[in-house]
Amino acid sequence: MIQVTPFDSALFNPLLSDNEAGYYLNDQAFIKAMLSVESALAIAQAKAGLIPTEAAIAITNVAENLEISPATLAQGTASAGVPVPALVAAIKAQLPSEQAKWVHFGATSQDIVDTALILTIRSLLDIIEQRIKHSLRHLRDLAQTHENTLIAGRTRTQQAVPMSFGFKVAEWANPLLRQLARLDEMRPRILKTQLGGAVGTLAAMGEKADEVGLHFADTLTLERGDNWHTQRDSLVECSSWLSVTTGLLGKMAQDWLWLSSTECGEIRFTNGGGSSTMPQKCNPVNAEVMVAMMRLNAGWCGQMHQAMLHEHERSGSQWTQEWFILPQQLLATVVAARHSIDALDHIVINREQMLHNLGAFNGVIYAEAATFELAKTMGRDKASELVKAASKTAITGTEHLFTLIAQESGQQLDVETMQAALLKAGATTPWLARIIGSINQICP
Repeated sequence: MIQVTPFDSALFNPLLSDNEAGYYLNDQAFIKAMLSVESALAIAQAKAGLIPTEAAIAITNVAENLEISPATLAQGTASAGVPVPALVAAIKAQLPSEQAKWVHFGATSQDIVDTALILTIRSLLDIIEQRIKHSLRHLRDLAQTHENTLIAGRTRTQQAVPMSFGFKVAEWANPLLRQLARLDEMRPRILKTQLGGAVGTLAAMGEKADEVGLHFADTLTLERGDNWHTQRDSLVECSSWLSVTTGLLGKMAQDWLWLSSTECGEIRFTNGGGSSTMPQKCNPVNAEVMVAMMRLNAGWCGQMHQAMLHEHERSGSQWTQEWFILPQQLLATVVAARHSIDALDHIVINREQMLHNLGAFNGVIYAEAATFELAKTMGRDKASELVKAASKTAITGTEHLFTLIAQESGQQLDVETMQAALLKAGATTPWLARIIGSINQICP
């Protein structure tokens, strides 16, 4: 087999792929999913009285036990542009003619492929959900442990004001909670059957079409889908959810990269990768992969939007484009979620370095807090002007900001009081408690 991407590579598998996801994404798994769909179709049609029960039993027995290799279907797939005709022929070959004629009755290839894809998506969304919940448990524990740990808050890459590291961690967790809520909301729109027949009208099934559709969905434990052969909004919604999920994980990982840089040193990872020539290196590999998966998914999401332009009642070209994109998006999201867990399993928080970095530049990080404190006695404008001038001197000089403020105003400020006030404002807010409570609810 040709290996084109790192997803397919034995060399890169532990780093950039995932065996659990691969179990559902390989050819054999997809053939099994299509066979399950053909079986469910026969069962549904028999329940509706459209085909003989004996035929449905025979078809199901073959579909559940047929061992067929991808290579067996390859030539037929190349000829038809889809594997279903060859698969149907393989099922029929195992049945007497009176039963074989009911295989795939009234359906079209896209019904089988799309519904099999939904079964695959369902399994992978479950994996992603469980991995996100695993990371959320880690983040909850970090937030609780470090709600009174001060770190420099940073805006536009520059130190801004001190904040609680626990608050920062909770901000990584909060959008992941929202993303899980979105997953629950969108599941009924995505996890649905496709059954439309030739052009979506199910004309071949006549008056039994509606009943067949209901039994078909029930047999597969999916929502009953209206025909969506060329209306792909639900798959694009899934694509967007995957892209946003890796975006949230990637933003967190990007923060980790900055926080673990040598000059910052506020966190580190004990499982980092080494260098072939620099023995001191411990590279944050998990975070790097998470960022890479985010960028890949963002690009693929745009491609899924491009693939919405299915012409008329079926498109071969746009449909084929989806086959390239969605499986890779699913795999990228699973990979990012796995690396998130691995990183959080090995993260080390350096409180001392956080405090050290807060002391850089002679305390100018406390400028905003000092302004509000001075404003209590001299007014906001005057306090702001005084602190701004003192900050410029502190940055370029050797004296602490609070010393310079005392010289100009006679008012004594101290770091410990400021830190306590900032922690009180930012660490023990009801918001932080709500985030932790929400994680506890969905991740017991």
